[in-house]
Amino acid sequence: MNELMTIDIGHLFSKEPGPNCISSLEFDELSIKYASTFGDFQNNLREEKSPITLPFQETELIPKLKSLAKNLQEKYANILIIGIGGSALGAKAILQFLKGPYYNLEQHGKPRIFILDNLDPALVNKLEELLDLKKTAIIYASKSGSTPETAANFIYFYNKYKEAGGDVRDLVIMCDPAENGINRIAKSLNCSLLPIPRNLPGRYSVLSAVGCLPAEIAGIDSAQLLSGAKLMHQSIINEPLAQNALFALGVCLFELASRGKGIHVLFNYSSFLFEFGLWFMQIWAESLGKKYSLDGEIVQVGTTPLTCTGATDQHSLLQLFKEGPLDKIFGFLKIDSVPKDIILPSEFSTEKEYAYFAGHSLNEQLGIEQLSTEMSLVKAGNPCYLLTLKDISPTSLGALFYFYEALIVFSARLWNINPFDQPGVEEGKNITYALMNREDYASTRSKYAEEVAAYHQERRVYGV
Repeated sequence: MNELMTIDIGHLFSKEPGPNCISSLEFDELSIKYASTFGDFQNNLREEKSPITLPFQETELIPKLKSLAKNLQEKYANILIIGIGGSALGAKAILQFLKGPYYNLEQHGKPRIFILDNLDPALVNKLEELLDLKKTAIIYASKSGSTPETAANFIYFYNKYKEAGGDVRDLVIMCDPAENGINRIAKSLNCSLLPIPRNLPGRYSVLSAVGCLPAEIAGIDSAQLLSGAKLMHQSIINEPLAQNALFALGVCLFELASRGKGIHVLFNYSSFLFEFGLWFMQIWAESLGKKYSLDGEIVQVGTTPLTCTGATDQHSLLQLFKEGPLDKIFGFLKIDSVPKDIILPSEFSTEKEYAYFAGHSLNEQLGIEQLSTEMSLVKAGNPCYLLTLKDISPTSLGALFYFYEALIVFSARLWNINPFDQPGVEEGKNITYALMNREDYASTRSKYAEEVAAYHQERRVYGV
């Protein structure tokens, strides 16, 4: 295939109207209804007013990232990235898709890269046992600069790094350029400080320094990631409505959600896309799960994202998908060309369960199983779309990231919600700050303490 990706939405349609698919006549009516909404969305992207276009305005940062990555490669055996959510998931997706899941076990002459994205003492202890901190560079990524989980992990490893004799000037801190504690700390340490664009939410930061610096450390050209994103950007803003894949998919997903398809399953047919699936779940959920519309009305909209891996999850989730509730939309994601396919030899030729594999390839079999799974789900009444990536390359991955970011932002316009805030996350943070005795939350501590006590009294605990 010549295109970076193709999007097939044919099996979101049916000849007749129904609850599980969209008829051609209905789609024509939806196209007329939402044409101006999409036109406004295209103009917003074209004029680079949307936050997702901010990484295109930061390309001058790439030489600095390359220089910093080279310095860290030469000085350190390990890289420890401390983040959570968008400050970790994007980098994980890049590294797994382009370097594979066994990068840290390979002999490639570059530092091993570890990403700590949970507040778990068992995990932290294991990581500390594994790493020689004097030979480990620390990268701390936090959009707000105060996310409590990453702040706690950073404090701990910063202290251990100092005790091991590490040079604090080699620390790398990535955060919002606003006046805040971590920016002041970075300046006092005279370490590398990389800004995350102020209006770019953390979950959309994969194409900023947050994703690009880890990529460069691993030997991935971040300029190619941005190039792929830019190519997708141009396609979205220039393709007319009738040929625009993003418009067609966005409108179909929106309409099917109104018909009870409340779960959006991304079925990835490559183990190299496992982490991408987790990135998709976070950005979809935080961006589109909203209680209030832009007009302040209570709407409580959004579809629940779920990711799974083919062929593995054909043997775990497929039974539910096939015969359970018809409340799902399935997006299949596969790769057209892999770097090196594997041809199966002829063995056990007298046994029919094994003889038929001879001469076939693993990628051929994976493709057949993807097709058979998709067909099976469609026959059972499930709407499905198929996205095919050209290859495993930074350009293809950059295009894929941008496609889903743009799809989310357009979907938010259809729902009339804000895809860039996350008010549902803030209350938990506020309770944490108060109960952990953060100074500027002291006034709310007694209130939350009373609520916690009442909450505990309502528990019904059974011992086993």
